Amino acid sequence: MTVRAKVCGVMSPRDARIVDGAGADYMGVILSPGFSRSVRPGRAKEAYEASGARRVGVFVDAASDLVAGLAGELGLDVIQLSGSEPPWTVAEIAAEGPWRVWKTLHARSGLSIEGAARRYAEVAEGILIDAWDPSRPGGTGRTFAWAGTGAAVRGAIGAATFIAAGGMTPENAAAAVGALRPDVLDASSGVESEPGSKDPDRTRAFVAAIRAAHAGPGDPS
Repeated sequence: MTVRAKVCGVMSPRDARIVDGAGADYMGVILSPGFSRSVRPGRAKEAYEASGARRVGVFVDAASDLVAGLAGELGLDVIQLSGSEPPWTVAEIAAEGPWRVWKTLHARSGLSIEGAARRYAEVAEGILIDAWDPSRPGGTGRTFAWAGTGAAVRGAIGAATFIAAGGMTPENAAAAVGALRPDVLDASSGVESEPGSKDPDRTRAFVAAIRAAHAGPGDPS
């Protein structure tokens, strides 16, 4: 099993270079306005150009034509939809260009996400499971209950990519890989020295922890 590393909430070329230097596979920028880590398109372009990581653009309940337009303009590899977008909107955006679409679902205490994961996996190439915070699309610093979640999501989404986020840090990355068995592990606030500023050492340590975890003894390749 190969687990990829994603660093989200990047706000500047400086942080993009940190992500690139750490060897992360994906870099996320929040392109919808109104959030603490939101970035305007011009600044996002500068950040994307400063890194060789795959470009992920995060949108929250944005109009489909706006999403597709920015995805083309910025050369996005992945569109991450982190709002309440219905399956038909996800399908519409996926059909508009060559990008992949990931749909964020939030794990809430006492509520099953298997049904939603199954429905969205029919129209999205990836399902991202994050902790729930009504005020933010990510970067909450909160974890969700890992026990049983990985197997449940895997069973629901089939061959779709499974991305796990929510309170991921260098300290818990290995445990998250072992418990959830995701395809991609995603960190934002957990690799920052202060809100909105990525820390070089923590970012490197996060990526290194993922690499070490999936290369461990007895791990399937």
